[in-house]
Amino acid sequence: MAGLKSIDDSAWLGKNGSPQTSNALTQPLIPTGTYTRQSLFLIDLLDTAQLDNQYLRFHADKARRILERGDKCCMTAPEAVDGVIELLDELYVYKFHTSVIIPDPRNQQSPALIKYTLFRVSYLPQRYPTLFKRTTKGISNLLTGETFDTTTRPLPQDPLITCSRLIQDDIALMYEKADGQYYLLAGSILLAGFWRLSDKFGQPLSEIHTSGSVPQFQTKLERGMMNFFRRLKPSDPVLRNNYFLQVDEDLAWSRSIGDEDDAQVSWATAEKNKAIEHHWFRSERQSLRRLPKSGAVVFTIRTYFMPVVEIAKEPGVPGRLASAVRSWGDDVARYKGRERYGDVLLEYLDRMHQDQVEKGQVGTMEEEKETVNYPF
Repeated sequence: MAGLKSIDDSAWLGKNGSPQTSNALTQPLIPTGTYTRQSLFLIDLLDTAQLDNQYLRFHADKARRILERGDKCCMTAPEAVDGVIELLDELYVYKFHTSVIIPDPRNQQSPALIKYTLFRVSYLPQRYPTLFKRTTKGISNLLTGETFDTTTRPLPQDPLITCSRLIQDDIALMYEKADGQYYLLAGSILLAGFWRLSDKFGQPLSEIHTSGSVPQFQTKLERGMMNFFRRLKPSDPVLRNNYFLQVDEDLAWSRSIGDEDDAQVSWATAEKNKAIEHHWFRSERQSLRRLPKSGAVVFTIRTYFMPVVEIAKEPGVPGRLASAVRSWGDDVARYKGRERYGDVLLEYLDRMHQDQVEKGQVGTMEEEKETVNYPF
């Protein structure tokens, strides 16, 4: 199987079996400007979801959220169950080769059949063999001691919750209907920070973005996004990144924009110009791929959540982030709440950038020296 091999992750775990303190970031998180385009990158199937040294924190936060708010954060429409089970199977089932035929949901009378041939792997045991192990009944998490039964029918646990408890990412599944739109029909959105699954569940892709006031979606993004969804192949997963600033330290829900159960939430409720110690950088690593049998498009949304004062220690980061924040147009600035934190944030980033310039760590521009490779 070209390109699919067991990855030795022994370096990821310490001698006591706990995650190492090193971070596992593989994509640059700090932008240099604003880009109103999708900025998608092809990735390997084995890189659709990644685990790192924050795994136990995410695992604990997800478990707590499932207990406290599972009915609001984890939902599956009846017509989406097969796709969710297919996703769970891909996390632990090993199959060398399969050919599948996907009907076109827009043409039910005489469906155009699309044949895909691809390789599939037992993703988690293959990608992280010291952390996950296949069992006769399903899969075991060797770090937490949990065992998940994925073979008994009916399944003893909601398969979407099982998927969510195995990986760090939030998960969303979109399904195409006869009108050609993709609808959010399954999701485990536990750590999103700024949006709630209950607000978006059952909506088409276009309404999800317009109801969320995503800047320039209809004028610059909608047509390209719809075309991309229709062309997405099971064998070609892609990656995109997004980022926000937050003025509280809650990974799961940014309480500064309002209570999670409020009818309306807004940046207008956030305290203005809080001290820089309360500013957090939030980056989302979003992978997208099509499941071969159901045809559902799976989003995995992995959040990196770090204090600004921590990431700003790295040469080049203060200048790059300040440049990006200043580049936002009025619509993006409103969407990302800059008015509530911009003065404090930019003053701090400018000061840190000037300090790095004086120390010779960076040039007068925001970019770090080309010969140095930093995590962020």
